[in-house]
Amino acid sequence: MASGPGDGDQREGKEPRETERRRTPPPRRRTSSVEHRSGRRETTQGSIFGRLFGRQGLDAALEERFKPYDYQSSRPLLRWVFLALLGFIAAGAFALFADLQFRSQVNEWQDEGLNEIPIDNEEVSAASLVIAALTPDLNTAEALCSAETDALNATPTPDVENPDATPDPDDRVRTSVLNQACNSLDRVLEHAAIAGIDCVTSEQFATVVRDDPDQHAGCERLVNLSSRYDSLETATLVSTVLVIFALVITAFPFSSFIHRSSRNLRTLKSDGQKHSPDGTVIRFFIPVINIYKPLIMFVELFKASDPRQDGSDPEQWQKRGIPSPIAVLWALSWAAVVIFNPITAQIVFRTREDLSDVSTVLTGLIVSDILLIVLGVLAILMTNTLSRWQDLKAARHGTVKVTPPRPRDPLEKALEEGVRRNDRDSGSGSGRRSKRRK
Repeated sequence: MASGPGDGDQREGKEPRETERRRTPPPRRRTSSVEHRSGRRETTQGSIFGRLFGRQGLDAALEERFKPYDYQSSRPLLRWVFLALLGFIAAGAFALFADLQFRSQVNEWQDEGLNEIPIDNEEVSAASLVIAALTPDLNTAEALCSAETDALNATPTPDVENPDATPDPDDRVRTSVLNQACNSLDRVLEHAAIAGIDCVTSEQFATVVRDDPDQHAGCERLVNLSSRYDSLETATLVSTVLVIFALVITAFPFSSFIHRSSRNLRTLKSDGQKHSPDGTVIRFFIPVINIYKPLIMFVELFKASDPRQDGSDPEQWQKRGIPSPIAVLWALSWAAVVIFNPITAQIVFRTREDLSDVSTVLTGLIVSDILLIVLGVLAILMTNTLSRWQDLKAARHGTVKVTPPRPRDPLEKALEEGVRRNDRDSGSGSGRRSKRRK
């Protein structure tokens, strides 16, 4: 079939359009994006993952750090620091009272001629179970304990009439508990003999457990010693936990206060600090460094905050600034606490053989408590002085707005170092070539 003259024109007209359509890439799906100040773009999908994993919050926090900032008084933070330090001092005072009371009691026992550590109160309570389990048939502890030991060691015999029957597990548990209680009773009486306390028979011990009118004096003293020692030891343990808890709570507002105070230095027209705000806080938690670095950092902090320096020369504080004596005293007390407390901890967890060892441990705890209280009092005075100095310097000599420097891109820094190294190498190579020509 012959084609008309217009058909070729139509095919010729379609082919370029089809070719153009095939060559033209399909339009990309448009996605919403957020332009960050750092120049990065993040798709909607990325922002969802950023919200889920906290990336957006981290980026926002990093961007906030590099915004220009003015002087911020630390007075609002100082209130929380003051309350936290008051709680810390109160916990230290409670620990000091508990440790002093414990050591006084130990010294009193030693004056009475007792040098053995009282037996654990749990052992006394377990031994009391034996007396409570006595029956008319087994009316002595020795008979009961002998019967329970035989029952525990005996092999269960099958019931001929009912072979499918199994022994009652409750009876087995009761026998095991009473056997352990009998062992505790033996240890209690053995301890009394070693300590020189007149409580050597189970009948004498039973008079105290049953609250008989004629309680045996020796066994009554044994039980009272155990109960008193247990209560004093518990008070010391609770007070130590409270001190540790108060120290952890105080670390948060105190770190925030130090960070803000260090950050304010540049707004107060003081430049040239060797310690950044972040580094000032972090060095408190690095072992060994946290012994001597706080003294150096706080001397720098107070010298740069000295209100007598007008800031006409941003680095004049390094030669003319005078630190507060309170800062030096606080840093020295901090170093004493950091050094002495680990020694005290080693003494506490050391095996105690007698009351002399207990007295040594309590003496170490008392010294540690006093150091902690002094540290807390000096911290209140030191933070109040630093905040007052900075507010006074800001009021007298004014402040400036500071733009923190952004960290350099590691790749950019590496490229610059590579270019510099190549230039140095090429320069040395050309020098060697010129020498050869000569």
